[in-house]
Amino acid sequence: MPGGKYDSSKTRVAPLFSALWAKGRNWLPDLLALPEEGSPDAKSAPGDLTLKEGYWEGHPAEKCLNPPVSLLSWMIRNAASLRSMARELDGRRQLLAAGDPETVQNALQLLRSENESRGWYIFEGPTCPDAFLIAEDALVVVEGKRTEAGTTVETKWLPGRHQIWRHIDAAWEIRGRRAVYGLLIVESDPDSRDGAVPEVWYEAGRSCLYPDALSTSFPHRSALEVAAISSCFLGVTTWRKVCERFQIDWKALPHEVTSPGS
Repeated sequence: MPGGKYDSSKTRVAPLFSALWAKGRNWLPDLLALPEEGSPDAKSAPGDLTLKEGYWEGHPAEKCLNPPVSLLSWMIRNAASLRSMARELDGRRQLLAAGDPETVQNALQLLRSENESRGWYIFEGPTCPDAFLIAEDALVVVEGKRTEAGTTVETKWLPGRHQIWRHIDAAWEIRGRRAVYGLLIVESDPDSRDGAVPEVWYEAGRSCLYPDALSTSFPHRSALEVAAISSCFLGVTTWRKVCERFQIDWKALPHEVTSPGS
């Protein structure tokens, strides 16, 4: 997402993943081995991890993934529990909050028939990972950070719905037989000699696995589904560690966006 002159999409994601792409299509297993502090159940499943497609800023663009229909349905049926509903002026949403049967039925019918990403009955839009990688047997979502103090842990309507879980949840919905993986790539401490993950980001990785975070991120999922989806989170690594693993000069990554259109 846009982030001013230090926009991580332009100064980290685009140059790094474009450099990786130029190296071929067989580097995904090594990338997936780098993150730390992920789910204790996370593991690389057997299968073909040769990359087929990749999407990020400029390549050709970030690819947005639709939220699960089961989440949108849950939000319609539980509209009274959604944040901001008390300030929402749309009369139909007020009827949803009141549990009006005809309005609930109409909203669910529209959800199943209209295939829209916006509307009075839609309470979560598409999610756009900074990088989305597609292999024959895997989908990978990457959230990149640079100057941010932490991860995004809420949406307009759902406090506690973590950004990384939004990405993974959406990928899980379209996975078919493929495995799903999610990871964070962040800026290392400038004083670190080895590009280590700062403790604040280790804690961010751990915190998204706390029971409360899983509960608020997946109100529409069963306990078995949550357990399976949470095992997709591999953890956190740094831009420098990725560069060093693949022999890319991390000091050559742009310090800032050079022009508004770059």
